[in-house]
Amino acid sequence: MLKKLSLGLAACAFTMTSLATASVLTPGSSGAPDPFSNAGWTLLANTGSQALSSGTFTANATAWVVSDSANTFCSGCLDFVYMVTRTGGNDPIERITVGDFTGYSVDAGVVTSSPGFAPDSVNRSADGGVVGFNYLSTNLTGTNSTQLLVVQTNATNYMAGLLSVQDRQSVNGIGFQPAAATPEPVSMTLLGGGLALLGAARLRKKNKKSA
Repeated sequence: MLKKLSLGLAACAFTMTSLATASVLTPGSSGAPDPFSNAGWTLLANTGSQALSSGTFTANATAWVVSDSANTFCSGCLDFVYMVTRTGGNDPIERITVGDFTGYSVDAGVVTSSPGFAPDSVNRSADGGVVGFNYLSTNLTGTNSTQLLVVQTNATNYMAGLLSVQDRQSVNGIGFQPAAATPEPVSMTLLGGGLALLGAARLRKKNKKSA
């Protein structure tokens, strides 16, 4: 019993230490991008390359969603991953924003082993919905690419989301975002059965009153 308790406390301490060392990006905060690895990723979905044009620059953007065994919040929780490559135009790319992450825990950074340029900083909007990767000092010019930009979350489900690439103008593409868990089929069956029983009980009660 004492051995089990010791192991449980050790696991709890490890989890708390992992969260403490991660720079969790809270709503309204900003900071340096955290370093991540893609070693524990399992690909779930991707958008393919999207050609974007703002009128002042052109770019290709891709978004992925992966299950990550090394995720800050839980093993198997979802990472939302993005890469943008500038392809032409007169203006540099200064900022990339993604969403919607309202109500979810978030840590943001880059895969340090991936080629390309890291952002100067990352930030999160006051309502927590938008995560920004900022290239205000190191603009993306020519045919520069970002490193793999990562938003780690405590989500376990996903849906289509928004990706925005910006300078003085902005252009939107398709990304991914967390989604609320959907009931399992068995749960839906049980829920349906419960509602049916509730309806039958009310009908019997009504018939007794009529009698």
